[in-house]
Amino acid sequence: MAPIRSYAQGGSAGRRWIAPGLLVVLSACGTTPLPPPPDVPPLFRRIEARVGAVYADAARAAVLQDPLVRIEVGQASVARFRQAFAAMFAQVVELPESPSWRAAGTALDGVIELQRVDARMVPGNDASGLLARLVQAQDMARPDVVDISYTVCLYAPDGAVVRCWSASATDSHQRGPFDCLDMGPCIARQTEAVMRGAIARFMVDAENDPALASWAARIARRAPAP
Repeated sequence: MAPIRSYAQGGSAGRRWIAPGLLVVLSACGTTPLPPPPDVPPLFRRIEARVGAVYADAARAAVLQDPLVRIEVGQASVARFRQAFAAMFAQVVELPESPSWRAAGTALDGVIELQRVDARMVPGNDASGLLARLVQAQDMARPDVVDISYTVCLYAPDGAVVRCWSASATDSHQRGPFDCLDMGPCIARQTEAVMRGAIARFMVDAENDPALASWAARIARRAPAP
């Protein structure tokens, strides 16, 4: 358990000590669930291609954790990328990471892989700006920070890299006194917002990437005439 921080308050009556952490009901160290992806799919100019999707084991296993919060970011990210890839391509076939599709070969137009999910949380405190001013310790107010980054790569059928993208997002939230008595749901809301932002960043970058457009054009030229 992280130590409870105390804040000194000065005044003519001497110094008094305030321990806001004592007011916090510490949550159990169980896993905090995240909501499923929304029913409305993300917007993307869909590419008429048959694509395999691989979700690396390391990406699936990514966890956001500190002594009070545990969130399975990897599993939640996979669910959201399934929805994103379905919006990007006409047909998506999920492939295992092992055995590698490279060794077996593929008749698909390409393979897209969620390679990495990196999640970081820096816990803050419940000293709002007002409280910090009252205790004359403005620098003691520290927000909760959640940062998530993704690495996604698209490959041609022969295993050559078409393009890799790295997309990330960060959210910072300063708790006030009595906010987030249960840290789990508060950090989960931040995490959900950061995942949405990072995946949206990836989709915008991919949609405007000349390498993806060139790959899609090559596939369209190979398609038989109706």
